[in-house]
Amino acid sequence: MKHTKDMKHSMIANCGIRWTIGIAILVAMLHACSEEEKSPVNTAPIPRIIELQPTNAAAGDRLSIIGINFSENANENEVKFNQQVVDVVAVSDTLIQVIVPELPGNVVGVSVRSHGKISNKRNLSLVRVKTFTDEFDRTDVPPVGSETTPNPIGNNWQIVNGTFELKGGALFSQAGGAESYMLYRDPDLVMNVGDGNYFKLSATMKSSPESFAGIIFNAQSDNKRFYLLRTTNNMLQLLKTGNNGLGHWVNIMINETFDGFAANTNYQAEVTSSQPGRITVKISDAATGGILVERTVEDPEPYLGGSPGFYYFGLANPVDISFDNLSIEVL
Repeated sequence: MKHTKDMKHSMIANCGIRWTIGIAILVAMLHACSEEEKSPVNTAPIPRIIELQPTNAAAGDRLSIIGINFSENANENEVKFNQQVVDVVAVSDTLIQVIVPELPGNVVGVSVRSHGKISNKRNLSLVRVKTFTDEFDRTDVPPVGSETTPNPIGNNWQIVNGTFELKGGALFSQAGGAESYMLYRDPDLVMNVGDGNYFKLSATMKSSPESFAGIIFNAQSDNKRFYLLRTTNNMLQLLKTGNNGLGHWVNIMINETFDGFAANTNYQAEVTSSQPGRITVKISDAATGGILVERTVEDPEPYLGGSPGFYYFGLANPVDISFDNLSIEVL
């Protein structure tokens, strides 16, 4: 009988334990449900990147991230290049624009976090800008022509016609009566445009009254076909030579006088292009930085690739023409 009583007591105790555990589980479940009811549910749609424009970009370029479900509030969008967060410069619900940072490697993954949700990732190909410069800060060289080899002005310079010299840390000439030009030849410097390529050429130049000073770009392998941007007095010309070279003008794109232009003034000339046949020229006062002319022109039959260079035509006496601070960027 005692054994039977002990069994009853044990069964009652076990039932009590199970009842206690059951109550605890039920309380925990009710508490969890209560917590879920308190936590807000993020019902925002997931952002999605559809396209990057351009698909190839360099540091400093503006990148457009085209997609859907972005926040129109810039502060609610976080853009990452791999794990690096970058600033948003413009935003809408379908477009975010950022400036590409300087990053290692050739490919970077771009993602967007909007409304607390993370998008898919798109790869951006990183391209490296090649820069070529010549500030002519070296020993003076007396006037030399094409017959002098190697060229003492610089290994990459090819004098095609006339003479040039180095004087006072600049490319200089006092020669008159003949059109002279030389080209900067480097196997890694090719002025291609389109398909993600572009070039920017800049230099300072100055000429005496009645004389011409100019920069050449897209010079072809025959040394005759190229574009020439030149100034004289208050005139600016953008010319294209044909198969016979200088004097054979197959396209005159700019031929105008401009207020503010004057002889014996250092001009900063800049030429840029990213599309075949579309050329932007800008002339500034090198001393003040003030822009005197900025113009975009088009050539239906453009020269592509090739090299830059310098040109002068000394007509007055005395002649005083100089060039300096050559810089070419190609992508």
